[in-house]
Amino acid sequence: MLYSIIYTAVPTIVVGILDKDLSRVTLMKYPQLYGAGQRQESYNKKLFWVTMIDTLWQSVVAFFVPVLAYWDSDVDISSIGDLWTLAVVILVNVHLAMDVIRWSWITHAAIWGSIVATFICIMVIDSLTFLPGYWAIFHAAGEAKFWLCLLSITVAALAPRFIIKAFIQHARPCDIQIAREGEKFRNLGDSRSAEIEMNPIVDPPRR
Repeated sequence: MLYSIIYTAVPTIVVGILDKDLSRVTLMKYPQLYGAGQRQESYNKKLFWVTMIDTLWQSVVAFFVPVLAYWDSDVDISSIGDLWTLAVVILVNVHLAMDVIRWSWITHAAIWGSIVATFICIMVIDSLTFLPGYWAIFHAAGEAKFWLCLLSITVAALAPRFIIKAFIQHARPCDIQIAREGEKFRNLGDSRSAEIEMNPIVDPPRR
């Protein structure tokens, strides 16, 4: 559990430090973009509970897909444990990758490197003869079912989030998303006269 936590914490720290929604030039030119925070668009109770439901769904998928896949088999607990560990690390890092705005080589190294490092770590641990899981990953990974489980967990767990996120960004984009698309196509940087209609900055509700 320690190395799985480390291999999911490091990418999060790297993304938290390096990633940003918009450039300084855009934020200075369109101060209305700061209104998203005052309107609590990025974090509120509704988004909190949606995130909790999404997290619960991912946990259920990660747990039950291997259980159902190996229900009638004689696979040992070490092999299932390796599968769960890899699934969690892959799931968390791909989940994080879906939210990255500005990629850099450091971000790529942190996210995808963590997945590779987890595979290496498990293989090294399972190569130690004095541990109960000796050679477990090599037996399990020799079957197509093992890799199919990893793929099924990743796709099934992240599909609802991907679909909802894609729908919202295309059907109901927020100011930050609109400005981000403008940056992508250089509409904001190259055209000084460009104007974007945004929501006004209002005082947050007081309770």
